[in-house]
Amino acid sequence: GYIAMSNGILVLFSPGGHIFEGDVLEAMPNTWISTVVRLLMAFAVMVSAPLIVVPFGELMEGKIGIDKAKYSPMFKRIAVRVTFCIICTLVAEFFGSAFVHIVSFIGCFSVSITSFVLPSLFIIQLSNQSKSDRKGGLGVDLVLLCDTLMLVVGVIATVITSTLTFRELMATT
Repeated sequence: GYIAMSNGILVLFSPGGHIFEGDVLEAMPNTWISTVVRLLMAFAVMVSAPLIVVPFGELMEGKIGIDKAKYSPMFKRIAVRVTFCIICTLVAEFFGSAFVHIVSFIGCFSVSITSFVLPSLFIIQLSNQSKSDRKGGLGVDLVLLCDTLMLVVGVIATVITSTLTFRELMATT
């Protein structure tokens, strides 16, 4: 969905070289391609929202202690998730147009950490745990060195992208 949206936006704005600031939906012309991009963006939000709300709701249920009760009423679980959605809606309303930049910053940081930092860190931890089971050789040390290098590159990429997004956020507030 995201790739199709970005390609649609690229097709829309490539011929004229239009540069836009702020909300891309406001800058798009009314064509069938822009309608498809808008529908894909709405679809991406509808598909990704449960991926955020459900795990967060389960985490909160665990902290509150709702999940420990064998037969806890369903309305408590629903109340936790609805409360989370209401709080997010209130935060979006409170920050108004800056909310886009807040979500952009959180998304940028989360995607960078998840894509670049955590995989290398996970592999390094696994290789250190299994180090006692194997005999160290040049190949294994080279792999560990590459993973460490990728971890450093991931941290640098996360810091750079998060800093740029945070500066944009601070410029709008």
